[in-house]
Amino acid sequence: MKIWLLLLSTCFASLALANDKDQTLVFTEVSNGNQSCISAISVSGEDNCKTADGKRGDCEGVINCVCSKPDKHIEWQGRNIKNFTLYFYGDTSPFKDNCKLESNNQGKLKCRIKGDVSGNYDYGVKVAGCEDFDPRIIIKQN
Repeated sequence: MKIWLLLLSTCFASLALANDKDQTLVFTEVSNGNQSCISAISVSGEDNCKTADGKRGDCEGVINCVCSKPDKHIEWQGRNIKNFTLYFYGDTSPFKDNCKLESNNQGKLKCRIKGDVSGNYDYGVKVAGCEDFDPRIIIKQN
């Protein structure tokens, strides 16, 4: 009985921790002549939004959406897109002030979420020569 309870608690602990992972977001890119543009953004690896029933929790039915928690990192990566910037509607960013919201020369941007934020954050991704792309971040305190 004790072993069964230990196994059961271990399973539930791993489910609870799944919502606490840093998230890496990868661009799906489409070629527009010599220019690559974003057509979708997806989570690479473990998806914090996934629930036990296989749905995406608060992101269910919302495309290009990621779930996270305070003090976790979100990283964006492009394969061919090397330069991009993020901006938030309403000038409210959930990230710490040292996040410049601009990719490095390898096409990556990684930012840490502030410890006291929660809610839905709609934002834009700007790539020169492309239409802006607007995904969503959902941050939960617990």
